[in-house]
Amino acid sequence: MNEKIDRWPVIDTHFHIGVNLINTFVAETELIPFMDKHGIDIQVVFQVNEGFQHRTPTWNPFVGNDYIAKIQEMFPNRVIGLATVNPWLQAPKTYNYPPSKYGNRMDLPITSEVMEELDRSILDLGLHGLKMHPLEHNYEINNPTVVYPVLERLTELQKKCNRKLFLVVHGAGDSVNNTATGIAEAAKAFPELLFLMAHSGFIWCYGTVSSVAIPVPNLLLDLTLTVGPYCVKEAFDVCGPSKFTIGTDGPFDLPQIKDPIVRALVGEDNEAWELIMGGNLAKYLGIPKIKI
Repeated sequence: MNEKIDRWPVIDTHFHIGVNLINTFVAETELIPFMDKHGIDIQVVFQVNEGFQHRTPTWNPFVGNDYIAKIQEMFPNRVIGLATVNPWLQAPKTYNYPPSKYGNRMDLPITSEVMEELDRSILDLGLHGLKMHPLEHNYEINNPTVVYPVLERLTELQKKCNRKLFLVVHGAGDSVNNTATGIAEAAKAFPELLFLMAHSGFIWCYGTVSSVAIPVPNLLLDLTLTVGPYCVKEAFDVCGPSKFTIGTDGPFDLPQIKDPIVRALVGEDNEAWELIMGGNLAKYLGIPKIKI
């Protein structure tokens, strides 16, 4: 009789679902077959970049945070959903009429759309954190006025819902809004939240990504589509495999490239491979090993 062994689940950290101009992936029917084909136990999902909506609109039921929650509810043991909010949609705190040098305080009972949507997404929809895209929404990830209030609220929500939340931040370094340095600063400012730097600075942050990430324990380098793993070799040498996660960037890119990216760092060390392919995030979220 073969003895069962334990292994960490393969958790893919990066998959866009839904239907819009550049993306056609109907998760209701396509997601689980995709996961089973490519050996993915648990899939982190969020909206496609150009389809970002808060509430799912009637004209397209395949975008919005409600759609992400729907897929998570359909496959509760296989899917982890992340919300998307646009930090720019916070209500203004001041106004400038009559003319005032520093603005006049808003005394009206105004509400902030982004904070309300964040509360709804975490508390009502049961999503597990945020996918943030500073490039598409055009904000600096370390902006203390625009972004930090959102991260403060997420920290509060983590305590309120009593479960671990995390962020996947587009971190390819392909604009001044999402450099490795900026993401590291944001993560350092909010040590109770786990940040995944998607794409690990890609090739644009070569020379800085390791040095800024190493001192920040709640910042993991996500190797999704990191075609130059040499860019993060220093971080691997210092921190080991516990500093990394990886995803597919589906449905745009091939899941087969994950293994060679990870193997370029860990070689034949299968324990390290397991940690990067899912074990590190599983530990954070309290997901146990599975028996095979």
